[in-house]
Amino acid sequence: MRHLLIILLLLPMAALSQELVAPVTNWVATVDSATQQIMLRWNPSADSTTLGYHICTGNPCLDYDTVFGRFDTNYICLDHSSLEQHTYRLHVFDSTYNVSKLTPAFGNVVLEAEVPDCETAVSTRWTPYEGIPEWPSHPTIHYILWERLEPFDTAFVSHFSANHGTPMEHTFSIPESTTRVWLRVEVLREEDDFHAFSNIVMVERRTSDTASVVAINNITYDSIHTAIDLTFEVDTAFEYTLYRSIDGSPWQLVESFHPNQSPYHYHVIDINPHDSLHCYQLSARDACGINPKFSPTKCVSIPSPPPPSVYFPTAIILGDPANGTFLPMIQGLQGTLYELHIYNRMGILVYHTTNPTLGWTPHPDTPQGVYTYRLRCQFNDNNIKTHLGTVLLIK
Repeated sequence: MRHLLIILLLLPMAALSQELVAPVTNWVATVDSATQQIMLRWNPSADSTTLGYHICTGNPCLDYDTVFGRFDTNYICLDHSSLEQHTYRLHVFDSTYNVSKLTPAFGNVVLEAEVPDCETAVSTRWTPYEGIPEWPSHPTIHYILWERLEPFDTAFVSHFSANHGTPMEHTFSIPESTTRVWLRVEVLREEDDFHAFSNIVMVERRTSDTASVVAINNITYDSIHTAIDLTFEVDTAFEYTLYRSIDGSPWQLVESFHPNQSPYHYHVIDINPHDSLHCYQLSARDACGINPKFSPTKCVSIPSPPPPSVYFPTAIILGDPANGTFLPMIQGLQGTLYELHIYNRMGILVYHTTNPTLGWTPHPDTPQGVYTYRLRCQFNDNNIKTHLGTVLLIK
């Protein structure tokens, strides 16, 4: 550690000394296929006095690390992601801390790819390789896009070639049955063994899977709340659409929803009690929004509603638990329209409610006498009626 510190302190000073060390003449930034980490490679220095190599990164070039050993010419950049583009430079130093000229900046190739949901077109693009030695005197440098398709290919196969300077992108189609696409770009020069690789990209293709279960387990009519209760057996990974037919009418959409559990309970509340038969179907579209899968149809009969009727007490007894409340007894009530007003003989409002389950229970100090009521409500025959009358309060 002490020797390393001394060397690092002396390197900047050594950079000012005479360049007696042979420079590196070939270098490459690639991505290791096993670890998917950026790996730097270069040829060993031709100078027998070489002690090691100094690596810097960025612009301006900042100290990154030092490698000792003339033939130790591989370096893995553990803290640099292969999904981001980086640049590197390096020079040689000998045992007396003389240094060579820094190489030009060179960097890794970053590949990106995507397959839109439910489509077969794969779009790829990659960054050009930077700092190829002696470029542009070698115009034969080009890129090869390698691909591996699952479940067909067991190894990468050459797919597309592009020359340096042309757009670094390519779009191609894959078979419908493909589930995954593995991609990698290789940079090479025909004159020698120079080659580098980009990161490996894996793209999953969303295929048209269908729901495993689509069923209506139970359907009942709730006459008290004028609603229909349904229970579904579903696959929670999919979106569902509920349809209904009323008394043989064409199917109509009720609602689309994404259930969070199975079985799943659903309430249909906009029910007309004069309907005779409600039939329901549940459908689940596949992951690509095609080929809907339908459940068997299930129906429920709606009993005929009771005829509208209203009974009003003619007298109430103040403080009597059984007969001390004025509450109309209504049959066939429908909807939310309900208004009950009660006035004293001077025409002053003494009670008002919109809740058909609540009645007027007079205060103990309420005077005995005749009171007028006015009730306005809607019945299940869709008629809105107003009832006027009087009630006697007895103490």
